[in-house]
Amino acid sequence: MEFPTIGELNQRIKISTRSDYPVLETDIASDYSGRRDRWAKIEPVGSAVYFGNAQTEVKVTHRIWIRYEHGIDANVEVDDGQSVYRVRRVSDLKGAKRFTVLEVEELGDV
Repeated sequence: MEFPTIGELNQRIKISTRSDYPVLETDIASDYSGRRDRWAKIEPVGSAVYFGNAQTEVKVTHRIWIRYEHGIDANVEVDDGQSVYRVRRVSDLKGAKRFTVLEVEELGDV
């Protein structure tokens, strides 16, 4: 993977940490904290990556590039105004601490 070029981080996203907690005996409620806005590049993954990940039961549907950010994990969700994504894997692009790549699963419409 290459670094994004000038102008490719052109989509506004909201990153937030999701915490689930029990309600009564059978329900779960969610609380979102640490919401922050970032510029991002969002691309669907190719079919080889999608079907390769299907065998490991970790569905990755998109990749999201953002400026380097420490502390993103699987409890984070991304909202681009149209869809919500759950983070599945996080990597520092080329180990340079310039960009973070999020491999995410699209959960559906906002």
